[in-house]
Amino acid sequence: MEKFKLVAVSGSLRKASYNTALLHSIIELGRDRFDVSVESIELPLFNDDLIDPDEPEDVVAFKRSVREADGFLVVTPEYNHSIPGVLKNAIDWLSLEPGSPLGGKPVMIAGASPGILGTARCQIHLRQVFATNKANVLPGNEIFITHCKEKIGTEGLKDEKSIAQIEKVLSEYYNWIEFWKRHAKS
Repeated sequence: MEKFKLVAVSGSLRKASYNTALLHSIIELGRDRFDVSVESIELPLFNDDLIDPDEPEDVVAFKRSVREADGFLVVTPEYNHSIPGVLKNAIDWLSLEPGSPLGGKPVMIAGASPGILGTARCQIHLRQVFATNKANVLPGNEIFITHCKEKIGTEGLKDEKSIAQIEKVLSEYYNWIEFWKRHAKS
């Protein structure tokens, strides 16, 4: 089985983030199918004045990583019923250029929340943003980890039902990347 190269980001900067723990659990569950590079999204605030030739090196490196990857994995909390600012800023850096690294990129979204909606509203907004950038977000197959304080511990995700759902979605995501790679060649 061919392993696909993913770039993964957490929409949370918090050290003890449930979403970062979920991200690492997803990486572990997909280790046989994916080689994953976790990238920092602590980037300068987007500013049109900084686009070429003055673009910050960390932004250039982030764009290069996403461009060279087979897929983009986003695991994020929901802030104020929407996308965390740091994540939106990173996506803005990726999207506002000709030949965006997101164009045609297979994307998988997941999130964890202590509430009952498990980042559903944020994920709806992310799908809108990615659609604007012509990214290929995995349809359906949502990963909404509700009541995350009970399901994610210091060792990562421990809820068997959630683990089974993620394994199913990772299989679908692998097939999604395979489909788009074939589609791009034809």
